[in-house]
Amino acid sequence: MTNPPPPEPGAFVRDTQRDTLGTYMGEVGGRWLLRPLGGGREWEAEPVRVVTVAEPVTRAHRFRFGDRSHSPAPGPRLLPWSSPEGKPCYLVPDTEHEDGDGYLTRLADGVEATQLTMAENLLTHTHALLDEPRLTHPELRFLLARHTEALHDALRIAHSRGNRTA
Repeated sequence: MTNPPPPEPGAFVRDTQRDTLGTYMGEVGGRWLLRPLGGGREWEAEPVRVVTVAEPVTRAHRFRFGDRSHSPAPGPRLLPWSSPEGKPCYLVPDTEHEDGDGYLTRLADGVEATQLTMAENLLTHTHALLDEPRLTHPELRFLLARHTEALHDALRIAHSRGNRTA
């Protein structure tokens, strides 16, 4: 299979292998360099696994893939982790210096993306387990505990994002 022609640098693309949106940055050694929509570390992708996405990318897709460049910065952001005492942690942007893309913002975006990916993987695993006729009680309890954790994370992310888009 021959590689497709590369898009223009900065074009919106989707890496079908990682199911990740990004922007095309260039080509190195026959592989394409892609950058996450919200900025961050580039990754390499096989050109045959990358498709160009028509602009504009919808808000839902941007949220799904961690881009916060379109959301308002004012107000505290609920972070996807808690203090050692179990209390919620917030990031209050410094409107004079913070452009919405600081270290903690990028770290929180990465943690949220990881939590959502883990929840998706758990759901896939659950479908396979529920087809298993010999699912034991301890296995079911373990599965329910992981679902509770994933739902807690997803609701926290939804609450955080809802507060930032109001």
